[in-house]
Amino acid sequence: MLKCQLHSHSSGDADDYIPHTPKQLISKAKELNYDVLSITCHRKVIFSKDLKKYAEKKGILLIPGCEIEVEKKHVLVINCNKDVTQIKNFDDLRKYKKTNPNCLIIAPHPFFPTKECLKKDLIDNMDLFDAIEQSWAYVKTKNYNIPAIEMAKRWKKSIVATADCHMLKDLNIGYTHIDAPKNTNAIVQAIKENKIQNTTQAASYFKILNFFITQTLRNFFRKSHN
Repeated sequence: MLKCQLHSHSSGDADDYIPHTPKQLISKAKELNYDVLSITCHRKVIFSKDLKKYAEKKGILLIPGCEIEVEKKHVLVINCNKDVTQIKNFDDLRKYKKTNPNCLIIAPHPFFPTKECLKKDLIDNMDLFDAIEQSWAYVKTKNYNIPAIEMAKRWKKSIVATADCHMLKDLNIGYTHIDAPKNTNAIVQAIKENKIQNTTQAASYFKILNFFITQTLRNFFRKSHN
């Protein structure tokens, strides 16, 4: 089984200020015994031959990814190219998937109470999605993942646990083990076939609040110095 992180952010992100570099993220993944990592910055594909080689030296398969905006809603695309950033609407995404059949489309935190989450757009475009994310940001008494998990069961979609990592210390807060050989197409296919095991646990209200406050302050101070 391959230990995989399919939702992580680094410096270069188009929306959020992230202090750690892609190489620091890869090094942290090595420290935590990951086999597979996708850096999925907002609206930008952070992937290069240099990063791929750096990851290979660490024993990690780096898969290109991106958290794009589709009609102002967040969508994760794994095993993508830079053309993915040109997608504007769900028809564009449908065309992209048709011409890139080995990509993996994941609905990130779809029912969380923010305007960027898919909600009804997931239901209306369920044919596009290969998997649904189980976010780390839940507590025992309130879990917005529940409708996502129920939706996945109903439509026979895979559930993928992730860290949605904005801070290196949180890279291990949620992840997936995948039963596949260590190559990109095999991993994508195994996820589509639900050959996975998820690791996640409820966070505390303090941890979730600390995350949102920290990231909000990071973004504010970056904008104030631009």
